Amino acid sequence: MSSTLYDHDFYAWTTEQAGLLRAGKLSEADLEHIAEEIESMGKSE
Repeated sequence: MSSTLYDHDFYAWTTEQAGLLRAGKLSEADLEHIAEEIESMGKSE
């Protein structure tokens, strides 16, 4: 579901992922896309 949410509603995906990370639920988080987004942010700064 996270991948689909990532593709169709980025804001909802970010909110969901932030909640999962804060709750320590790393196994449920979309780690591949999170890593991509962090790399992208670093390149743009």
